[in-house]
Amino acid sequence: MSLHDRIGPLCDLLLGAAFADDVFEDREREEVRGMLEDLGGLDAEIEKRIDAFVPTEFDVAATAKAFASDSEDDRRKILFLIAAINDADDEVDFAEDEYLRAVAKALALPDSALAGMTIDVEDDEIQITFDEVRQAPPPPPPPPKK
Repeated sequence: MSLHDRIGPLCDLLLGAAFADDVFEDREREEVRGMLEDLGGLDAEIEKRIDAFVPTEFDVAATAKAFASDSEDDRRKILFLIAAINDADDEVDFAEDEYLRAVAKALALPDSALAGMTIDVEDDEIQITFDEVRQAPPPPPPPPKK
């Protein structure tokens, strides 16, 4: 099955990325349209699909099944496309990061496929910083004795 046969599901995965932060900006719309156009799949039917997309009815896992038989490299390419959509609004957003992780899981990709594309927060660093902030200042010295 060629990519063109699955341009609809790819479109939906990209739109899911654009809506991940609950805001569908014009830059994201243009990025989705541009990618689909570059892939030769932007036609009237896909334009209607973009306009009719309802994020609350979108199922990542079901949509990703269209790519289950693709090679790991090809499935990784989908993550790069989604990461580009996430970057289109020039904002770092945890919801977009979670969406990228959800797509990677739905595409049955290893965690290593997300290297450099996700926000990694080191729990140890946070704990150390929290411990430093949480510490009370030393008690004041006792009043001088008379």
